Amino acid sequence: MFLSFAVTTSFTHADMLESSSLNNDSDSSSNLAARVVNKNSNYDHIPSINSLSITERSGDSIRRQTLAAKVSAPQDEPSVIDKLNTVASNTVRKFSQTGVASWYGRQFHGRKTASGDTFDMNALTAAHRSLPLNCYVRVTNKDNGKSVVVKVNDRGPFHGNRVLDLSYGAAKRLGVTNSGTAKVSIERVSGPNA
Repeated sequence: MFLSFAVTTSFTHADMLESSSLNNDSDSSSNLAARVVNKNSNYDHIPSINSLSITERSGDSIRRQTLAAKVSAPQDEPSVIDKLNTVASNTVRKFSQTGVASWYGRQFHGRKTASGDTFDMNALTAAHRSLPLNCYVRVTNKDNGKSVVVKVNDRGPFHGNRVLDLSYGAAKRLGVTNSGTAKVSIERVSGPNA
């Protein structure tokens, strides 16, 4: 994998190679950037270089040259969040919980969720405090027996002792929209069609 960003370096005449090699000779001009890159090849503090722009000022004339270069960097490891999600996902494959669920809707419609999704109040989604993001759970309303599978794509609820915050669409399917809350059971499932 190549990371890339532009590095622009300006050298004073003293920073350049021997001044005799910087005459207006077209051959030395075409190799100027290559010689500077080769001379200063300690890139330990730079993850990658996509191009190097060198400006030489000599009297009234300015000469610029850009050299395209690729310096490979080790492939990035997964982020800490990805690692934690994997551990959490493997730990809670068999998950069940009972408690009070609430719902949220219009006031959050179109905002970003904790997973990065855009919240759609009519989608079948939910917020949970600790389940891995993007996992699926079957939610069953204990009062009427209705159930729905939702994707956990947000964090919450952070009010009282509630265990789940359903999207409006999920709450509507469970018959919770009028009462606002309901006692539910939550069971981890493998996917949206489980």
